[in-house]
Amino acid sequence: MTAPKHPGRRVILAPRPQTARVEPKKRARSQSLERGLDVLETVAAEGGELGVRELARRCSLSPSIVQRLVSSLAGRGYLEKNRDTARYRLGHRALALGASGEGAFDYVVAARRELEQMAHQHHLNGFVSVLRGGRAIYLLAVQADGPVAIKVSPGSEMPLHSTSAGKVLLASLSDGEARKVLGPRKLTAITPHTITDPGMLVASLAKVRRQGFALVNEENIPGVLSVGAPICDRTGAVIAALSVAFPKYLDSGLTLASVEPLVTAAALRISRLLGMPSATLLTLGSVSGGT
Repeated sequence: MTAPKHPGRRVILAPRPQTARVEPKKRARSQSLERGLDVLETVAAEGGELGVRELARRCSLSPSIVQRLVSSLAGRGYLEKNRDTARYRLGHRALALGASGEGAFDYVVAARRELEQMAHQHHLNGFVSVLRGGRAIYLLAVQADGPVAIKVSPGSEMPLHSTSAGKVLLASLSDGEARKVLGPRKLTAITPHTITDPGMLVASLAKVRRQGFALVNEENIPGVLSVGAPICDRTGAVIAALSVAFPKYLDSGLTLASVEPLVTAAALRISRLLGMPSATLLTLGSVSGGT
């Protein structure tokens, strides 16, 4: 049964690493393309749905111009229109761009179905993340239909050392590769529970590989718990992490122990669609590296 909406819910912005902004060089540009990308990026940054008038306000464009842009983007699958609310969210083509090269099956679309079900039925905030050039990037975020929503922007960077998804992605590497990605310096203490010693974090990855999932207890956001599991391709290689986060202190009955089977089962179903053999267990024990 679908859970009711919570009009007074709290929205939390997930922390992300600080990066220097590089200003692009000024060149001749297409105004229409620029406007379309502005609309697309605004919807992505929202992490949910936006209406035409709100998009027009945020992009400093007229509603008629935005209507034409969203109609074109929706027609090509880069946006999707919610027919009940007439609002727009990222479409499967936009999500698939981030997953290009990962395999023939668009696992992001399957992951969104899984995460939306957990958001509606269990009030879980869900995410899909990948490792690119030593950085963890959000491909997908689905906010919970509950009292606490965690907001991230697809395409933004996430901390590797303090999130369950980050630990799953690190565990897909060898210890040497994980140490190289983390670096020798003390890691950022995002909360008092964050593991800041790189050596200690790398040592903890053995358990993640053995059990096939990662648990985080208030390491990334105070009062928030998280569970992450790997999405594997037909060879068993980890290509992404599926994770959920939820508040610790609400009377929802959710615990790490009760949520872990939901996440690992969802990740397993997605991996099966990617061709992972049915006899293969969803673990990270045989993965030695590679991104």
